Formats: sequence, C-alpha cells, structure tokens
Amino acid sequence: PALPPRAADGPLPDRRGEDGDAVIIFTSGTTSRPRAVVHTRSGLAAAMQAVTGLVQPQPDRPVLGGTFFVLVPTLASGAPVALPARSARVLARQIPRLKPQASYLTPPQLRALLAESPRLTGAFYSGSAPVSANLLARTRQAGASRAWGVYALTEMFPAAAVEATEKAAFTEDGDLVGTPLPGVRTRIDAEGQLLLTGPGRSDRYLGEEPHEWVATGDVARLSGERVVLAGRCKDMILREAENIYPGLYEPALHIPGVNLAVLVGVPAGDGDERLVAVVEPEPGVDPQRLRTDLAPVLDRMGSARPDAVHFGPVPTSGRSRKPDRTATAKMAAAMLAGWRPPRG
Repeated sequence: PALPPRAADGPLPDRRGEDGDAVIIFTSGTTSRPRAVVHTRSGLAAAMQAVTGLVQPQPDRPVLGGTFFVLVPTLASGAPVALPARSARVLARQIPRLKPQASYLTPPQLRALLAESPRLTGAFYSGSAPVSANLLARTRQAGASRAWGVYALTEMFPAAAVEATEKAAFTEDGDLVGTPLPGVRTRIDAEGQLLLTGPGRSDRYLGEEPHEWVATGDVARLSGERVVLAGRCKDMILREAENIYPGLYEPALHIPGVNLAVLVGVPAGDGDERLVAVVEPEPGVDPQRLRTDLAPVLDRMGSARPDAVHFGPVPTSGRSRKPDRTATAKMAAAMLAGWRPPRG
C-alpha cells in the first residue's frame, strides 16, 4: 500500500519529466567503501535491454539467478525466475529438476556447484568477479549448452561478454572479458584505466554530480575491439623497480586442476615487495601434481615469475565473494616469514 509522505522527509521526487531516478544500488564494498549508485529510468531500461539481448530469455521457461540484473529483464520477458539454492549440494539437485533455459551464478557459486559433479542444462553466465577460461570450460563439460563470462559493474551493467570458446583461444597476456555490448563505448585514460559509457551507464553517485564516463578502476588495453584487463589499478605490485599488474598473469595460472589463483605483493622490508602466487586446487587435486603442471607456466612469466607459490584456499569477501587480496597478502606474508632471497 502507498504510504503518505511526511513533511519532515522533504519533497517527493519530481516525476513530471521524461526521465528521473529509478533505483539506487550499492557497490559490494570489496575493494573500497560501498557507494550508492543512482540509475535513471532510461538508463535502467537500456541496461535491461542489453541483458535481454545477451541472454534472450524465452517466455514460460525458468531462469535461475538471484541478482537484480537477472530478475527484472527475465520477468519482463515473461519467464519465471528461480532463486539459486544457497547450498551447492541442493543447487546441484535444483538444476536438473528445473532444467533452466539460462542460469547466472557468480564464480564462487559456480566453483562450489561444479565440486558437486552436477548435470547442467541450458546456458550459463558468470560475472561479478574474474571468470577464468578453465571455469567456463568446466561448465561446458558439466553439460551447459553455452558458457559466458560477463563483465559488469554496479555503475554499468552489462558492459562486455565473452563466450567460453573465444576465451579459451585467447593466448595473450591479460584477462579477456570480451567485446563491448551494443551501445557501450570504451576509452583508456592516461593512467591506463578503462573508462566506459553508453545508454545503460549510471547517472551518478548519490550526492555527487552526474558523470559521462564510468571509471572502472581496472587497468586495461584493447585487442581490436575486445577489452583485455590487467588487474585493478590499486593492486599494482612493485618489485625491483618494475610495476607488475596481477591481472596480466593470473589467467595463465588457471590451468586444469586450479580452482582459483591470485598474485599478491608482500612487503620485503627494504621498500620492495615479494611476489607470491596463492593457488587453490580443485577439490581432490594433488597440489604436488599442480606444482609440476604449473612449472612451465611460471617459466613463461619471465620478470613476473613469483618468488614463492603457496597452495591453499584463497580468502574471499564481499557480496560477490571476490578474492580478498588484503587477507591473501597477510596469509602470504605469514607463509614467507622465514623466506630469504636466493643467492646470485
């Protein structure tokens, strides 16, 4: 029911114009303090159309997903939505029962699901955190008809997408997140940061002036029209006077048997940093086997080769359960407490 406004709360929004504020969505707060992102009605409509164009939901066939960006365009297309079970074991039973036409799960949800050896159906989309080529390949092997990695931000969703086969064929350094979706424009600023704009971008942060371009916080380059990420701007590691961006090299560490891998810097006490790879094996995979399989990958990393490799769970945090680099660096520092640089 409608609630009568109270004078102390101020005036109601002016809805007489052609456009206006539609929704406020908070960022996850994984890498910084959460911010309130304002989307207008026209921007929200454009973003929902972009999702519909990518997923192409058919009426009366269920879609599995729990995010705002899945719920709205799916229901608008006449398809029912099922919320994913919180338990990966229950989710593995839910999917063959529902037979969804499409499913959207974050990478941590998808990794936990695959650990249950499920029988997948329909197309799968994953985003909100880095999506490796290996994860998409495992999704296809489990029965998905298609598997896509989606690059999206709270400020601009969706921005780009890449299909499993295309991502697996990419051999350059960095994380290929795909071709910008229709209407999305890209620009690289003087510091190498990716900027985005388009009909679906947010209008502003609450309490701030409108922005024409969204600053993603990601270092990137363009390979033709495709966007390749090198990592977060603030995650740069300085070792021996060389700037190392983890996102350039982490994708290569995601070989078969690796669930998740991140590179972090650990202060060395002399103003320099040590580079540590923290590798989380898939359930049941022998770390010693992975160490052997990773050897040629590490050799190809050249000056970005890690000083040490640690096998174990990668800490995650935030709404999307992204890798928590601060916690991972602390864990790596404890592991390196007695480390000494090799002679020569």
